[in-house]
Amino acid sequence: MLRIEPYIPTDQDQYEDGLWVRSECYRFYAEQRRLNCSFVEIMDLWLLSPYCIECAITDPFERNRLPDIAPRTWECDLLCKVGMRTLEQTQRELDKDTDFSYLCKHCGKQLRPWKNDEVYVVSYHLEEHYGIPLETPGRKKPSMRLQKQITKLYNNKCFSCGSVEHLLHIDHIIPQTKGGNAAFRNLQPLCKSCGNLKGNELPEEIEVYSAIYFGPYPSDSYEGLFW
Repeated sequence: MLRIEPYIPTDQDQYEDGLWVRSECYRFYAEQRRLNCSFVEIMDLWLLSPYCIECAITDPFERNRLPDIAPRTWECDLLCKVGMRTLEQTQRELDKDTDFSYLCKHCGKQLRPWKNDEVYVVSYHLEEHYGIPLETPGRKKPSMRLQKQITKLYNNKCFSCGSVEHLLHIDHIIPQTKGGNAAFRNLQPLCKSCGNLKGNELPEEIEVYSAIYFGPYPSDSYEGLFW
């Protein structure tokens, strides 16, 4: 009789998985920053996620409030809580497939507020949720490996003007002289002229909300941020 042993990941497997998760978070963060920020802004990235009522009531931060998206007013609620782009995307998906649904980010249950399901909208802070350091106490200079990774993530271009130079430098968005350190979120590639233009001023901190988990379930090929 064939005996199948359970798979137990090795320490090396776990280490490599952790590196992959971190690299994916970096990639998604840089992508969202290119879409939403200027070179004098630092970004807090939040992931908006659909939750079913059963999962929401197990979360002490969510259980004592009403659902965010109710069946009778789902279009208006979705517009208010997640945004016009997601409402329009949902309507397009429903036109193509009447069985389209959101998936509860916690348990994977199908959610269709247009068919009487109540939906909670739960926000995850990308870096805090996936264990990406927000600060690097005592270390202001990024490693050479991280510098190369950042330059590649920004397509080997200056984040401000888009120029391609051999002498791009890794800029601290919050300047080192004002407490900026070597955390990924605080680093960007700039050319010399844009670095001089940015100067030593503190950046504006902005919040960006991604509704990636309100989209259609990815195809068999991987399309980003785990699902």
